[in-house]
Amino acid sequence: MAQWQRVGGAVLALTVAMSPAGYQMLKSHEGLGQSGATVQKAYADPYYGWSVATICYGHTAGVKQGDTATMAKCEQFLKQDVTRHCALVYDALLPTGIWLTQGEQDAYCSFAYNLGKFKGTDSVYGRLLKQDDWGACMGLLKYSYSNGKLSRGLWERRYAEYNLCISQLEINRYGPR
Repeated sequence: MAQWQRVGGAVLALTVAMSPAGYQMLKSHEGLGQSGATVQKAYADPYYGWSVATICYGHTAGVKQGDTATMAKCEQFLKQDVTRHCALVYDALLPTGIWLTQGEQDAYCSFAYNLGKFKGTDSVYGRLLKQDDWGACMGLLKYSYSNGKLSRGLWERRYAEYNLCISQLEINRYGPR
């Protein structure tokens, strides 16, 4: 669950982070560019080509054709990227007072990691703002297209995210409607 943690004295802070299970799910769906290789090479995005040069587990920041990374660097990139994308979810939800289960956190952090954003996704973020948790989880499934084409890999990822998202939801989270 998104939690308030004691930072000092009586000050509390909301946190949004992935669980180890969510982290492993994201990692399995991102995959490595060259599975089994000890040194990873930059590769062209399957849908956008070299305009979105990628390395390791979907890392794109500052990547260009010809770049390489060790597996240790790939793990470092992944941890930094997960933290940055969970922060997108945190920043979007902090002013709203919306709390998330751990399953929702895992799903939305993975979603933001893959999409590059969270706020502005009407089918997901927009439904959360309306306290439609189940609808927001279902909204993940809408994002199964890349460059206008249905992607089996994205569908499988969104379905896994959806299942994480609903895994801890309560039927009457906000009371009777």
